[in-house]
Amino acid sequence: MRLIATLSLALTAALATACGEPVAPESPEPAQAPAAPAPPATAPRDGCGAAERQDWVGRGRADLPAAPEGATWRIYETGQPVTQDLRPDRLNIEIDPDSQRVVRLSCG
Repeated sequence: MRLIATLSLALTAALATACGEPVAPESPEPAQAPAAPAPPATAPRDGCGAAERQDWVGRGRADLPAAPEGATWRIYETGQPVTQDLRPDRLNIEIDPDSQRVVRLSCG
């Protein structure tokens, strides 16, 4: 069976050469896709800074700092309706309605 495949490949190459078309030999191993580039070491983990502020969980609502100039923060209580629009740069700060403490920080 291998002899037939080899002869077939040789015949195809000979015919292509006779017609003036170059033929590249077939590779027995498939080509590997290039590796994805690694993200830069200084890349932020998220678009809103939630990762750097996880130490705020458990902090009282009154103890939160004011939002920096140009930042978009949404402070809401658990169970309160909020819009579902995705804003990767917006920091969502979820507050427990009973204890008034931060329970979750996320982007969106």
